[in-house]
Amino acid sequence: MRVTLDPDLFAPPVQHTLLVALLRYPLDDRHRVDVDTTDHAVAPWLAAQQREVREEIEFALDLSAQLEAREPSHTSVEIVRAGPSDFLATPLRICLDDARRFLDSPFEILLEDGRSDRAFLERMLTAEERRFLTSRIHAGFVRVAHGGGISSMTRRVVDEGAVLENRHKLWVLFDSDAMMPGAPSLASEALRVASRDLPHHQLRRRYTESYLPHRALHGWASAPPRRGIREDRLARFRAFIAMSDDQQHHYNMKRGFDGDRGRTDATAGDLYADVPPEVSRALAGGFGEDIADLFAGESVTEADLRRDTGWAELRPALTDLLARIR
Repeated sequence: MRVTLDPDLFAPPVQHTLLVALLRYPLDDRHRVDVDTTDHAVAPWLAAQQREVREEIEFALDLSAQLEAREPSHTSVEIVRAGPSDFLATPLRICLDDARRFLDSPFEILLEDGRSDRAFLERMLTAEERRFLTSRIHAGFVRVAHGGGISSMTRRVVDEGAVLENRHKLWVLFDSDAMMPGAPSLASEALRVASRDLPHHQLRRRYTESYLPHRALHGWASAPPRRGIREDRLARFRAFIAMSDDQQHHYNMKRGFDGDRGRTDATAGDLYADVPPEVSRALAGGFGEDIADLFAGESVTEADLRRDTGWAELRPALTDLLARIR
């Protein structure tokens, strides 16, 4: 976050220890901090600090300015002396008593599955972006949360979104479960509506595994045979790529056409009406429950993802996410 300290905080009575802690945030790569060091209250306070502390603060402020000029933060915060804090203001107005609690709490990325969806999210980043996100996670500044499915996520989002400060500390990614283009399932739509006051992205394709590149799927299908399944895998792969893009993007990758039998909450309409019977038979059972695990391996490359329209879809959402955790 970009944190601006109100010069009035440096006029008596001054909470010296707290101010120094806030000014040190850039040194830990936690937040960017700015203050008008020429102000009549700030300048004498800074001059009165020990030389080591003063130099540290000046370096932190210079570092903040450089980082902010290169890669701006999404969220701006003004720290003021008196409350109440206003989490709907632009910039946010946070009273000094609330500042450390709010600024020290981790940013949370809420995913349906904390393992496979996290692997998907990381693969949709460039190598440099992935290193940045990983560093924020390891430092404890960002936490990836396992949502436990769309219904559980909806309840959590409703509860957390009701607390205004959480709207600046939570980002949500979830499947559309759309069996045909532009028709998310009722459960996914309920989560989207619940997330209206939070930064979020509802996938346009059906599931995260709907973004797997053909090259990765072909590698999976061509792997050394195990109990004679190689030909079956290759047949499924060939049948899959024989379908149109929309058909591929909304196919039930894990459980196949058989997995959608009996669904009453959504329909594919006539999306697969022109699929030949032999293709339908080959794709009856899907690619297996663990197919999304390919995102955790090396077979899914940035180059392949960039050639696919899914990369362009995710770019705005992920650019927003990265700006929020700076």
